[in-house]
Amino acid sequence: MKISLGRLAELTGARLAGDQALEVTGAAGLLEAGPSDVSFLENPKYSEHVLVSKAAAVFLPPVAEKVPGGPANRLYMERPRWGYTKVLELLYQEKWKPEPPLLSPKADIHFEAKLGKDVAVGAFTVLKGRTLVGERTRIGAQCYIGYNARIGRDCLIHPGVHIGDYCEVGDRAILQPGAVIGSDGFGYDTDPQTGEHRKIPQVGRVVLEDDVEIGANVTIDRATTGETRIGAGTKVDNLVQFGHNVTTGRNCLIISQVGVAGSTKIGNRVVLAGQAGIAGHISIGDGAVVTAQTGVMSDVPPQAVLFGTPSRPHREAMKLQAIFGRLPEMYEAFKKRKREDA
Repeated sequence: MKISLGRLAELTGARLAGDQALEVTGAAGLLEAGPSDVSFLENPKYSEHVLVSKAAAVFLPPVAEKVPGGPANRLYMERPRWGYTKVLELLYQEKWKPEPPLLSPKADIHFEAKLGKDVAVGAFTVLKGRTLVGERTRIGAQCYIGYNARIGRDCLIHPGVHIGDYCEVGDRAILQPGAVIGSDGFGYDTDPQTGEHRKIPQVGRVVLEDDVEIGANVTIDRATTGETRIGAGTKVDNLVQFGHNVTTGRNCLIISQVGVAGSTKIGNRVVLAGQAGIAGHISIGDGAVVTAQTGVMSDVPPQAVLFGTPSRPHREAMKLQAIFGRLPEMYEAFKKRKREDA
């Protein structure tokens, strides 16, 4: 597919400085882009890459307008990454266009399952009784959709996904390979006399609201009773674990290898960075950011930025890290002063 820079500017709202008639056919990073590609700069860290880029055109923030060098054709907008994303959608929609809807003869679809118009189901996928699948949803090969599960419209369920009994997936959700929705929560009652752990039945469900994306090999435990719920627009990276009865608000970002223990409540627009560990039965306020490898053990107020284990306000934690680095010289100075005072 080809598209002119003039048309790109029109579709993205960017201001074009360059040849409106020039057509591009691809998109790539600044250093990988060729003479028929579009690229972008948003992080100033990579500004020098613009100067040597061979891209046909580049999306730039307005503050870069007076910076010389680099591609002659420039598209200025406040959010260059958004413009670049639009280019990817336009140029590659044909390449990644899904195959026509097909119910594989090798799929095991229960006679009580109800499928909407233009649903696709891959080979060796199992749909149990009373399952509902919305229009235009695509379910890949070797998936398991449990009894009385609900999947909305326009979803993409990649191969190898497990959606347990009674669980619900909203519209336009994307589940990457290996995701497990509705495994049993880790609930046990320990006998104080014998030390034996007796399993507590996990009879709740998981609800993924609209526009949720779940990464590869994510596990979301069903609630003991009630719901484990992932809020609308939330994006979950690979290898994340949610315990039973966890809830998140809308538009959260949960990065890889995060673990959230049971019954924790996460607000709207919260960011949990990679390998953060969240204790159970706490609340994280709207807009909070938990940085990478931080251990959160108590409630977090809205808009807080936390770092370290145990977690502290980010600025305080950075100050402590700086002090820790100087401890050896501070200790030597202390010993010297102590000898002088003796």
